[in-house]
Amino acid sequence: MDSKIFAVIIIAVIGIGAVLFMLPGDNNELTVIEPEPVIEEVIVEPEPEPIIEPEPEPVVESEPESKTIVDENGILSGEVEITMENLEFGPSEITIKKGTTVTWRQIDRSIGGSGGGVDWHNVVEGPPGKRGDHVFKSKELGFNGGFTFKFDEVGVFEYYCDPHPFMIGKITVVE
Repeated sequence: MDSKIFAVIIIAVIGIGAVLFMLPGDNNELTVIEPEPVIEEVIVEPEPEPIIEPEPEPVVESEPESKTIVDENGILSGEVEITMENLEFGPSEITIKKGTTVTWRQIDRSIGGSGGGVDWHNVVEGPPGKRGDHVFKSKELGFNGGFTFKFDEVGVFEYYCDPHPFMIGKITVVE
């Protein structure tokens, strides 16, 4: 025989032997392992009891009690508010009884360029440009800021806004 044919036969026998060796036989069976079944625990939550809210009581809105008292002559007492709005005090002149508390409330949104270069007001006792001591003088009041003063002396009190001296007011205090 030719040596080439002999070599091919040997390679074929080795290949067939390897395939037969790998095939399962009676002693070499494949074992299939089945996975264990997974048991899921399902928890059923009970339905929540409905919440029954009581009917709300009807709200009867009443007018807020004014702390300002006006007598038959139009003289104010108690607690009085003066607003700062549109570069004005409102009201700009009032008459009050001795012991009355006045609060100035800054609600002006028009400042900051239209009536002066600052975006605040204040309240200063006296005519504009008054030097020396002031009976009352507030700090700078930004939007919704307030200043309160109780008038315990009879007299006439002029006041103004320092950065806007054209804003003036007058309070007359009587017995």
